[in-house]
Amino acid sequence: MPARDGNPYPSYPSDPSDLASASNTLIAAAPHGVRGLAVRLVSQTLAASPGTPAKHQPVVDPILDPLMNGILERLAISEAVARTKYASGKPVQDTPREQALLDNVGARAPQFGLTPAQARTFFRLQIEAGKLVQTALLARWAREGRAPGEPVDLASRLRPALDRLGTSLMQDLARLCALPDDPSRMARIHQARERIAKTAKLEALQRAAFDEATSGLCLSAPPRIWTLSMAN
Repeated sequence: MPARDGNPYPSYPSDPSDLASASNTLIAAAPHGVRGLAVRLVSQTLAASPGTPAKHQPVVDPILDPLMNGILERLAISEAVARTKYASGKPVQDTPREQALLDNVGARAPQFGLTPAQARTFFRLQIEAGKLVQTALLARWAREGRAPGEPVDLASRLRPALDRLGTSLMQDLARLCALPDDPSRMARIHQARERIAKTAKLEALQRAAFDEATSGLCLSAPPRIWTLSMAN
């Protein structure tokens, strides 16, 4: 998903061959998971030069498609995070990082026309969905004794990617939440979720994470009490 205010990854190399290498590395870091659409979105975002929009699937719903695709993109990056954490031995849970993110989006929410509660609920669910993916992949790779692909640096590459993606997600969420809160909006969310999940050909794990990430759009509290953090 292209940034709306310039290059979203200023620390990435500007040489086209280096950008292509970074894109290929990220794809290799997430080979088991979000396939097709999501991987293409991430690789195109990394490979696009400043001001060059990434190519996406044809837009059916101009409100929901960008939001759903951004959520898939975030899940794809979460798989790369899992690969890096497998290599480093870092745990999935990072409470200070999570709290800092939630505080940040809550404070910025009014700039986008969202309530702090709407923003925090949305990103809490993105965090939980990402941790679901990471936990499952780390367990799989522990059983197999190896993780495929090469790690992508967490601090300098993946976290900045997640941070900048967060801005476009808030813009997309705000457009959805500006629609009337009625059954037609819920039906529209459901239709977009099913269509985009089918297009992306999600595996069971990724579909579960996608459903988690899209379960509380525009809500002021998570739709259910249970979260991965509470289960740990």
